[in-house]
Amino acid sequence: KINRCRRAHEAAHFSLMKKLFPLSLIVLVTSALYSGVLRSGFLRDDFPVITENRWITGAGYIPEIFTSTLWDFYSGDFINTPSNYYRPGMHLIYMAAYRLFGADPAGYHAINLLLHNLNGIMVFLIVSVLMNKASGGDNATEEKDKPGSVLFPLAAALLFAVHPVNAEAVAWAAAFSEATFTFFCLVSIYIYIRAGLDRHSSVALYAVSVFFFILALFSKETAIVMPALLVSYDLCFGRLTLRSIKRYLPYALAAGVFLYIRSTIVGPLTAEHAMTGYQYLLAVILLGSQYIEKLIFPFGLKLYYPFVRPAALSEVLSHELFVALGFLVLLGFSIYKSARRRGILLAVLWIAIPLSPAVLMARYIQGEWAFASRYLYMSGVGFSLLFAIWLKDIFEAASIRKMAPRRRGALMSAIALLVLIPFAIEAVRAARPWRGELSYWSKAVLDAPGSATTHASLGVAYADKGLWDEAINEYEAALKLAPDSGGVYMNLGVIHYNRGRMAKALEMFDKALSLTTRPSTRGDIHARMGIAYYKEGMAEAAVQHLEQAVSGGQRSDAIFNILGICYARTGRLDKAAEAFRSAISANPANDGARRNLEMLLEKGPAR
Repeated sequence: KINRCRRAHEAAHFSLMKKLFPLSLIVLVTSALYSGVLRSGFLRDDFPVITENRWITGAGYIPEIFTSTLWDFYSGDFINTPSNYYRPGMHLIYMAAYRLFGADPAGYHAINLLLHNLNGIMVFLIVSVLMNKASGGDNATEEKDKPGSVLFPLAAALLFAVHPVNAEAVAWAAAFSEATFTFFCLVSIYIYIRAGLDRHSSVALYAVSVFFFILALFSKETAIVMPALLVSYDLCFGRLTLRSIKRYLPYALAAGVFLYIRSTIVGPLTAEHAMTGYQYLLAVILLGSQYIEKLIFPFGLKLYYPFVRPAALSEVLSHELFVALGFLVLLGFSIYKSARRRGILLAVLWIAIPLSPAVLMARYIQGEWAFASRYLYMSGVGFSLLFAIWLKDIFEAASIRKMAPRRRGALMSAIALLVLIPFAIEAVRAARPWRGELSYWSKAVLDAPGSATTHASLGVAYADKGLWDEAINEYEAALKLAPDSGGVYMNLGVIHYNRGRMAKALEMFDKALSLTTRPSTRGDIHARMGIAYYKEGMAEAAVQHLEQAVSGGQRSDAIFNILGICYARTGRLDKAAEAFRSAISANPANDGARRNLEMLLEKGPAR
């Protein structure tokens, strides 16, 4: 009896380990592949949405978060166009992260890595069910003891984990909304599928599925397409009837309420590109073929794909288009020949539906970022399902079926590794530039040497490292491409100021002022010019610019203190005293302003 109990315990332990092994392998491979991101810093949008985001510092901002657009918290120069985005869930997760990690980049990168691990696990679970359904099973556990029942879903999950197009979503802290909405969508879809297999608890499961769909909607608007994936699943696997449409009503209601809230807060979409109907059609073809090509052949990924509105069909004819057309032909042949044509059709729809917003909304996406590999993140699930189905079709080919089961498994593993290993190597390479501003923009300049934005941003990265000559070279390259860039002139002025070249700095600041209309930016330029004139001993000119700076919102204690000194030097003692008091009011710890006020009241003008 003791031996029987021991054997039963060992059998249960072995069964548990067998179930945990694929999940453990997914986590191990994913974590090893992207462990380097934990040493990465912040870059691009990370600074405004994390280090400069007042909303994430306390729960008191939650009402404002839900009643504002994505960028309403921000008043700097990084964003200067109306926002088309409404993602309160993003700010809430950042709020929790800020409470845990403060402004430590490692914590935010750890969240991205955790989400990618969870998504890999969800891909394994969903593909396990779908592979069984594609084989004609009605119960998700029917094939658990058949050869390859774990191998193919595991291959799909590992492909998703190592696919290079996902590197951006994992390595960039501010891109975590891709992984977040994908996770909520995958959980919602998985529960929906399970609800169809479990009649006794289907109502409760559907309710939980709808809840996760709502979480996905508030994480990123792209989640609005998820109900179309549910319809696609039912269409491919025979559950779509007029009576079954009632299952979609809660999802439709949630989507409708979200769209109403979003339209009320954000308003109508603002177009980045003015296109004719023909140009729009060509743009959709161009972007669609580029995305499909990178999904199939994700090597040589760029950080930056400048978007130029195509005006003629010849501008669309490219190797990406022919690769995409070849892929479509292969899919058609597979659907015709494969016994799992329903699964292949679902995989194709799962690629196309999540990608459709990035392609069909081409006219509304910021021009310089119209193409981004992170937009393929959710579509990668469909591609992973397709990969698993193709592997199984090979596994069951007549010539391979004659092999012993172990040899067949070894052959399939070898075929999978021929894809997974090159993808993993490329993913590591694709994630490397995301380590920081300097590495990112250096690669971006190589990818798009004709972009003023990449040169100017690389100049900022060099300047932050104190590499003044390199920064000047990049700023000058940016000005050759965009001569009317006031921000670049201001940055050049800052470098000359830091190097003590006040006359050159003032020349650059004056040029920036002539090209800038935004009040806050003009206030900043006036402040810098005022300080430069003060250092040159030109108190009257300094006063003129510092007064403009204060009017433009530059009301720091340092500005008021210098303004007070300049007032005193030009004999306006009452105004000097008022400025020193403003400096002390802005920062009671400003001992310099306090001493200057005392000297003014006791001995006369401050020095």
